[in-house]
Amino acid sequence: MSRYLYDSFIGGYAETKNKDMVEKLVNEMQTEGFEPREHTYTQILKLHYHLRDFKAMANVVDTLSQKGLEMNLDHYSLLMRMCFKTRRLRELFQIFDLLKFRATTNLPDERIYSIAIGACGAMKDTERALDLYKEMTTRPLNPLEPNPIIMNALIYACSTRREYHRQAWQYLLEARDRGYPLTQFTIELMLNICAVAGDVAYARLLLLQLYIEPSFRPCPHSFQCLFRAYSICLRRRSSLGAKSALDSDLGMAVQKALIPVDDIFNHTDADVPPFLPVSRIANVDQLLAEAHAVMRYLQDSHPELITDFVVNTYLSIASNNHQNREYRLWFAESTTPAIDPEVSKVPDCAYDTNVQGPPLPHRNATAGPTAAVDADGLIMHTAPFDVRFGKPDPAFTVKVLRNRYIYQSALELAFRTKDLYFGNAVYAERQAWKQTKEYLTLSDEDRHKFDFRAVQFMVDIYARAQLLDKAWALVSDHSEFPWIFDKHLLRFHTLAKQAGRSDIIDKLVAFTSGSRYSNLDEDL
Repeated sequence: MSRYLYDSFIGGYAETKNKDMVEKLVNEMQTEGFEPREHTYTQILKLHYHLRDFKAMANVVDTLSQKGLEMNLDHYSLLMRMCFKTRRLRELFQIFDLLKFRATTNLPDERIYSIAIGACGAMKDTERALDLYKEMTTRPLNPLEPNPIIMNALIYACSTRREYHRQAWQYLLEARDRGYPLTQFTIELMLNICAVAGDVAYARLLLLQLYIEPSFRPCPHSFQCLFRAYSICLRRRSSLGAKSALDSDLGMAVQKALIPVDDIFNHTDADVPPFLPVSRIANVDQLLAEAHAVMRYLQDSHPELITDFVVNTYLSIASNNHQNREYRLWFAESTTPAIDPEVSKVPDCAYDTNVQGPPLPHRNATAGPTAAVDADGLIMHTAPFDVRFGKPDPAFTVKVLRNRYIYQSALELAFRTKDLYFGNAVYAERQAWKQTKEYLTLSDEDRHKFDFRAVQFMVDIYARAQLLDKAWALVSDHSEFPWIFDKHLLRFHTLAKQAGRSDIIDKLVAFTSGSRYSNLDEDL
């Protein structure tokens, strides 16, 4: 067999990650008197790249050096791609600088620059990405023309920093002016920008692009970006009904650069999201209604796009904006316990678990003399779930299992809306969830981080409900966590002080005496 055939077979097996066959063929070709050359080592590097074996790739580089073979751009490109994939960004730029400043014949090409610019985006170093773009297009020797991959890398680098979002749209226009086709990857990048900016109008427009071009197809990320745009827009109430940042000459140019979407609404059977027939969402009710309609559309038409990430973001629309009624209804419709309530004896936290208490006088006269109260003397929610929050839509048949993110958003919602009973129910179910495989397979760091945050929420929920003894019991029972007075217990302390509970205050001070004003920047 010739060297060419050996290299071809090695390349084929490298693409299929068949390490045993690659090694066997390399040994055979050496037995036949063919020493591996640069192209052979390119295929070997590809194998290790597909296997994500950075150490093996480094060994190949050492072998090339020992044999006196010069590395080519294929080798450098594979090494840099591996560094990017494994987030070894410092090593990536060491390789890039070595190639740029020491190479005599192999100057960096478009592949190398696209990887470097993309790495700048991963580091949120947009300034460096723009400098590299200017460098590659203006270098004295063999300046390069940007290709579609370079333009996407630039858009990605600009998308990671809000102050460069306008620049990202300008690069989209430049790519279109150069005749480059609009790709789904580009649309997803721009959708991410709309999500961060809370620009619902352009998020809708971009999402519709995925329905016009037959080769495009919406993915979970597409709807996650749309839901995040809803959430950010709702948080910034002043942006509801206001003009988009793209309502300018730039915005008009962007609309012309995109695929026209007018005709799609002429077909009543068109499979498109049920956006409201308005160009601007004017108020909170419209936004919440459209978000719910989009999720129902996914339930009916594209259940394969409903993932836990999509549902997490969908719920954040209500939780981040303290919309208790919508959150409770959406939570019940879209999620289900990861535990078996019959086995754990813990009821589904989506619904009220209150039991009608006897009519008792309540310490708050405004509650009425015969309000139902619990053992702690707090007014109970006695109205059925359907009356309080609405009837869950039976069309919502696809539900995701509740995970650490959903439990955290539910506890935060309970805290923000002072819903003690919901908080108790969520926390109890979460405690049972800690026996599941999903929880047990989390890293120690993640378990510690999310458990600590859950306990913090419950402490504040109890404190807000004036159940100060319960709040203190929870703190003292979880002394394994690194409690910092100023960061984690200040609200509890303030509420105890307002209630005149000097005993609780003394306990808190003693409990955190070694860390009262330290580690304020701890990231938990």
